[in-house]
Amino acid sequence: MKRVLIIGAGRLGKGFVGETFDNAGWDITFLDKDQRVIDELNRENKYTVQVFRTDDIILHEITNFNAFLTDDNYSVMNDFLESSVIMCPLYPEDFAESAQYLGKCFEHQYHIDPNKKMSLICLTNKNHIIKDIEGWYRDAIPSAEARQWFDTHVAIRDSIVRRSTDAKTHYATQIDSTAVASLIIQTPLYNDISGVEWLEPREHLEMLKDIKVFSINGPHATTAWYGHLKGYKTIPDASADPQVSDLANAVHDVTITAVMTEYPQITREALKDLEYLPKAKNELPDSIHRVAYDPIRKLAYQDRLMGVVQLCLKHDLDYTPLTKAIACGLAYYAEDDQASVKLQQKMQRMGLLTTAAEIIGLPKNHPVTLNVAQQYLALDAENLIPTTQC
Repeated sequence: MKRVLIIGAGRLGKGFVGETFDNAGWDITFLDKDQRVIDELNRENKYTVQVFRTDDIILHEITNFNAFLTDDNYSVMNDFLESSVIMCPLYPEDFAESAQYLGKCFEHQYHIDPNKKMSLICLTNKNHIIKDIEGWYRDAIPSAEARQWFDTHVAIRDSIVRRSTDAKTHYATQIDSTAVASLIIQTPLYNDISGVEWLEPREHLEMLKDIKVFSINGPHATTAWYGHLKGYKTIPDASADPQVSDLANAVHDVTITAVMTEYPQITREALKDLEYLPKAKNELPDSIHRVAYDPIRKLAYQDRLMGVVQLCLKHDLDYTPLTKAIACGLAYYAEDDQASVKLQQKMQRMGLLTTAAEIIGLPKNHPVTLNVAQQYLALDAENLIPTTQC
């Protein structure tokens, strides 16, 4: 029996990765640093995923798993040694910490079976960080001999996530997941995953990931942030508002023009195949909270909106819809979203222009920064931004 080790047992780890590998008959091991996440999994040794496919809704109860905390005793070690594939549904900022913990595991793997090859697949929307992740994992391995083995026996690969998964909390054991499109995985891999549904190895992933994050996640975040300012709780409700949909569509149109100008080898048909996902049967409405979450990361210099702004500057395209979407993101606040709390604290402490410049990664006097500030003030003039956010 094959075993997969899943680093991060939150919504995506349980609802997509765990459910998918369980369907394929693999043994599953979860590893997480959050005691409550592990306790909830081990309380009844099961969790449930409601899977929304295009033609059916399936209630899938998963029981075939082990769940370990990242403890000092390395309770997960035996399962690590049995695993050939490691899936990492983590936020970008969590990879360095995961590498520090797994360094000893890779060291032990080298001494136990130096002929074994492994594949570690990263599930994060942030692009262009695989070299950093490779370095973090390699540097965490104690011996030079094991590091050399790691270089030739462990494939660290990126992926493109195209499946929404949601739950009330990250430790919840009742999860909703939409299964209409595959996880696109960077090649080459060192291990066979051909029997696992919804996993699709493909070349040129870095380019495809930029396109996906820009064309899907940018308009999606725009809908969430603008919809939040207008008082909506779900993406469908926000999308039904003409002003919100007009802005999201404008962001999408600018993005498609910029992407096809930057990547002339991509046809419109290939782009549609990447960005347009089938509709699931009776899918539950996606929450604005999930899509809007962590605005600091999503407004960063190379991310979903600012990445397109850079293409617009390069190709002399109008970026106005993008700066309005960025302004909406700067105004986003939810008390249980620490990034949004930090963002509003920065706004109060440093002011609009300085905060905007820091978040989007451009100078205060850059035309884009100034336009973002202007768009923010226009939203404020419409009374869409509360006077006290935190």
